[in-house]
Amino acid sequence: MLELNNVEVLYSDVILAVKGITAKVPTGQCVTLLGANGAGKSTTLKAISNLVRTEDGRVTAGSVAFDGADITGANPVDVVRQGLVHVMEGRKVLRHMTVEQNLVVGGHMGNASAGKEMLDEVYGRIQRLAALRHRTAGYLSGGEQQLLVIGRALMARPKLMMIDEPSLGLAPLMVEEVYGLLSDLKTTGLTLLIVEQNTRVALDLADYGYVMESGRIVLEGPSSSLKTNEDVREFYLGLTADGERKSFRDMKHYRRRKRWLG
Repeated sequence: MLELNNVEVLYSDVILAVKGITAKVPTGQCVTLLGANGAGKSTTLKAISNLVRTEDGRVTAGSVAFDGADITGANPVDVVRQGLVHVMEGRKVLRHMTVEQNLVVGGHMGNASAGKEMLDEVYGRIQRLAALRHRTAGYLSGGEQQLLVIGRALMARPKLMMIDEPSLGLAPLMVEEVYGLLSDLKTTGLTLLIVEQNTRVALDLADYGYVMESGRIVLEGPSSSLKTNEDVREFYLGLTADGERKSFRDMKHYRRRKRWLG
């Protein structure tokens, strides 16, 4: 469904943030991009939706294809119309509007009757939002805002939803609820591309994963394989070779020996 072929992204004609990545997101599957801060994960999503242009960035090499069509550098509005929706990091709700008004904005590209139908569907799927429909979005908790931006994205009837850091800053119970929703959406056939630093929850949901470092993909494979990979366990799950969790003292004194950077 989504294919990136040797994509490079440049900011301000100076900073090369993504350095020739190639990746695929098959129809109906969940794929995750893993990596530390600054690895290029969010920039990759912005290159796909072309929101990178709002930050003085552009795709300078390679191509992005969605559903067989080249969308490299396409107008972000047209990308949404084709069925690809980008949920950005930071829970960007319309803070002074109600929950329902936020959702209605998400469905503004369709007609009124379709919007009402989709609104009912979102409330049925995310019942917490139905109870909060008249609440001002800026007063919601972080987890509630995350559910809201996912619900707002659903209003556009996406074929593929890209979500940036859905668990960021959330309490464990709220992370469980958000990922429970994403799992539910996956069972409906919605294709998902998730950027995440919480490697454990991402690999539990994903079918396939890519690990990014310094703008490059350094490791990839089925999630079941990445879970047992020695490097992923050590550097991203914080586990020893025996499966024990590393202590803070261990983390403080050991050197990062990533074999792919050697």
